[in-house]
Amino acid sequence: MLETFSIKSKYGEHLCIVYDVLREPVNECMDRMPNRLFSSDKLRKLLPSLLAGLDYMHAECHVVHTDLKLDNIMMGLGDDPNAILDKFVANQIANPSPRKAPDSHDGHVIYKSCSDLLLQGNNPPTDSITEEVLASTKITDIGLAEWGDRGLQHRAIQSNAFTCPEVLLGVGWSYPADIWNLGVMMWDIIESSGLFDSIDTSPGHYHADQHLALMITLLGPPPKTLLDRGLKTGNYFDFDKETQEYTFKYPKLLAKHKGCISFEQSLLHMQGENKESFIDFAKKMIAWVPEERWTAAQLLKHPWLRGRPGSVICTSHDFEEAHRTMSLSAERDAEIERLRQSAAPSIRSGAETNGVASSKASNASSPQYTDTDDYFARFSTSSSMHRTETPPAQGISHRSTNTSMMSMESMMNTLPSSSRAPSK
Repeated sequence: MLETFSIKSKYGEHLCIVYDVLREPVNECMDRMPNRLFSSDKLRKLLPSLLAGLDYMHAECHVVHTDLKLDNIMMGLGDDPNAILDKFVANQIANPSPRKAPDSHDGHVIYKSCSDLLLQGNNPPTDSITEEVLASTKITDIGLAEWGDRGLQHRAIQSNAFTCPEVLLGVGWSYPADIWNLGVMMWDIIESSGLFDSIDTSPGHYHADQHLALMITLLGPPPKTLLDRGLKTGNYFDFDKETQEYTFKYPKLLAKHKGCISFEQSLLHMQGENKESFIDFAKKMIAWVPEERWTAAQLLKHPWLRGRPGSVICTSHDFEEAHRTMSLSAERDAEIERLRQSAAPSIRSGAETNGVASSKASNASSPQYTDTDDYFARFSTSSSMHRTETPPAQGISHRSTNTSMMSMESMMNTLPSSSRAPSK
């Protein structure tokens, strides 16, 4: 938001909000692309802006979008929007847009909408979709967004095709729901068919059991730890008390979709190492367990996004390094929690004996747990807040919060260098 102003009319006073000028939504932009599809190189330019937007929403604003889709993502104007707008004005003077004369109701001229401000003259439509334009894309329409600091929520969210498993199973959702949503949405940008197009996701025809059957076909059975948490698990799974295992209630649906969906088969426009790298990238988002999905900040560091146009630089070493970073981050969180537990008594003791000065020091380093810490603590069966198998907390930015009684910096300095992970 740039600013606001009010307009009075016979219907009352209306609040108007001023935003940056943006272009058309991504789905309209695709109309000017060959076969209405993004190439791998264009997708690499588009995704960083979306991930940066999600990281800001999750880590800084503590907001879950809940409704990511192509018509809620707007193309930007590139690096020099003023120059673009000047050209557009000049073009309008020379070639005015169609308009409707003032009518008898409100006396306003109505102009035909013009989405693509970069299209000038007879230039090919794709010329307006530059790297700078893709990099300035923005997430819009947060009318259905929710505060992430209210804990796990259970109401239905997301478009049918993008609904994540924790919503269907009643596990409760938070920031990772947006990550799943973005991962599935990528197929609508680079492929002619969406990832879950094998079922009818249109309103009135969508059935959650069919969606879950496709998820099982794609990802394998959901882990028991996830199903144990679901308020709606019993709607779709039977539980055997003797074996302590769950069985999907609709085996015919599994048989129907068997072999019809896989990451490899669903990607027709990627080949070789580029395809292998992209699948690894997608699996970091499309995972059963919300805690196992990478955060937006982590995804920005994935090797696939480092690919250069016309070449692939992702190697097996890149993937090993990404997994090693995740593992070290988890180990670091566990070690920090252990140190916090051992340091807490001495900190409290010092505060009791050293008066006001110690009181101020204690307040400065007191626990600042956030919504996401509470989110993951609910799933822990031990007294530790972070478990070693849990990735760094979703939606948490180390630059905006401390996760222990001691400062992050002082704790990191006490750890062996081999157990330190790169900072955000």
